[in-house]
Amino acid sequence: MTLTRRELFMGKTSTKLPSTRALFDDKDVLVCIFQRGGADGLNSVVPYGDENYSLHRGAIQVPEPGEENGAIDLTGFYGLHPALSPLKSIYDAGDLALVHAVGVPHGSRSHFAAQGLVERGVDDKAGPTNGWLGRHMSLSEPPGDSAFRTVSISGNVPLMLLGAQEPLAISNLTEFGFEQSIIDSGYTEVLANLFRQTVPFSSPAQAALGAIDELQVANLSQYSAENGAAYPSSDLGKKIQQAAQLIKSELPVEAVCLDSDGWDHHENLPTSINASLGDLADCLSAFYTDMGSRMANITVLVHTEFGRRVAANASSGVDHGTAGVAYLMGGGVNGGQVAGTWPGLAEGDLEQGEDLAISTDLRSVIAEMLSKRLGGTTLSSVFPEFEGGSDLNLFSSR
Repeated sequence: MTLTRRELFMGKTSTKLPSTRALFDDKDVLVCIFQRGGADGLNSVVPYGDENYSLHRGAIQVPEPGEENGAIDLTGFYGLHPALSPLKSIYDAGDLALVHAVGVPHGSRSHFAAQGLVERGVDDKAGPTNGWLGRHMSLSEPPGDSAFRTVSISGNVPLMLLGAQEPLAISNLTEFGFEQSIIDSGYTEVLANLFRQTVPFSSPAQAALGAIDELQVANLSQYSAENGAAYPSSDLGKKIQQAAQLIKSELPVEAVCLDSDGWDHHENLPTSINASLGDLADCLSAFYTDMGSRMANITVLVHTEFGRRVAANASSGVDHGTAGVAYLMGGGVNGGQVAGTWPGLAEGDLEQGEDLAISTDLRSVIAEMLSKRLGGTTLSSVFPEFEGGSDLNLFSSR
């Protein structure tokens, strides 16, 4: 029997990996998309029913439904930005919910600080230093010896995943590995032997070399888009298509983290957000179409570090704010709703007199998702400093 490089490290003799669904019939696969840069929620899911929306946004507002380039009506109060039109059918099918005025009340307007706090799941510098998803993953034992339990399709492991056992970061799954001539030469076995006893390099080397073996066996290129799905050629489009290939394969992936960049729209919001939202909608729609019936066992969470100011700045953009919008997609989502209490845009309702206030803590959304869709968990261990609720009727229980 030929041993894989991961088995050379671990001293194991079995080369067979069980299938994803056989391992995880009790939980969904999570696809988490972080909108880096602070995505504006007011022009994404438009509260056109609040008369103060148009007063604050002025020339950069999204027109009401029925007007030229107007919002797509959802509830008689909220409407989708027209660039999000590919999501309307998913919303109508009950597989997409939107949570408005959502966020973690950390009070920071710094991208770096705010992203770190949201990924840790805390509202100040106190509390756990690792990530909420990493803490969740650490509460259960890996069911197998795969390097692909938690994957970040990026060049680095996000803070969100720290705390998980050997989270894997690969910027491009299709380009990860060695040429066949190098493999045939035996060089990778030399590397395995070299790093096996070399602390602190043995663990990451084991994960990397094991991942190469697993990707070779899985042959992700065999999993093409199905059901007529067409992924955008954008950076996010390539990432989410690779996430789809991972889920279709026999690799026992539980969580995939992706970044969606470019949401820091300080200038010319109407043009900038139209492009960003269009790409996001096309990517989510393609993924939903491609996965088909598999969506019954997949949950997609899209969120950001903070929203934007209510009023436009001098450059027809919007500066760093507070509350934003979260997107939830999947067969276990109680979709067809814009959830959350609307805090209002009257002057007296605004956070610090200039921001949309947070009425739903993002941790409440995540806590319900973990409890109902991701195999259950001890929420006090994931969010030890958080005392908010965790049942917003956003998810059905598995």
